Amino acid sequence: MNILSHLILSRSSVRTVLAVLLFTGSRLWATTVIPPDFDQLVNDSDYIIRAVVKSVDSEYQTTNSGGKKIVTKVALDVKEVIAGTPPNDVVLEILGGRVGNERMVVEGAPTFKVGDEDILFVRGNGHTVVPLVAMMHGRYPIMRDATGRKYMARENREPLADTAEISQPITKAGTATVKEPAKAASQAMTPEEFIQRIKSTVNPRYVRTKS
Repeated sequence: MNILSHLILSRSSVRTVLAVLLFTGSRLWATTVIPPDFDQLVNDSDYIIRAVVKSVDSEYQTTNSGGKKIVTKVALDVKEVIAGTPPNDVVLEILGGRVGNERMVVEGAPTFKVGDEDILFVRGNGHTVVPLVAMMHGRYPIMRDATGRKYMARENREPLADTAEISQPITKAGTATVKEPAKAASQAMTPEEFIQRIKSTVNPRYVRTKS
């Protein structure tokens, strides 16, 4: 395992630390992310959307040094523009994925599948490792409980009851401790409630309009 490079990206108090690690047949980017608070999450975004995943495709791309990397393109069907001005066709470009027998993994980066519905806080698409504010903290899946009610969750699928929880670290998927899952889901915010909180937090001076 060799560390090839180390990069620190920062904005306000949100920092992402990245290190490239090599394995046989695969590459791993290890990450450490400081969670944003809700105001930072909203106002550090280029745009905020509610969208459904249409397709997920990985491909090789050439790096500036002439090497190669794997990039996954996630095409979205935008159902609602919550803030900012996204392009007509939104395709997130995320470092990592699988092509043939080679795999590149960015630890902490969200993985998408067709049909996923999320509220996404997009930033730096095409220019950053993961084009979401604070990586996994920029994705909020829309889930359904046993009654069919839609509710908001964090990236690890833990129900989101209040925007104050956004500043808390995210545990790995499947390790979150929820004492009463059904009750937690019933108390979670609905997409409409979450969207309203976002809109009331937007500062027009800070939400940008570039893609």
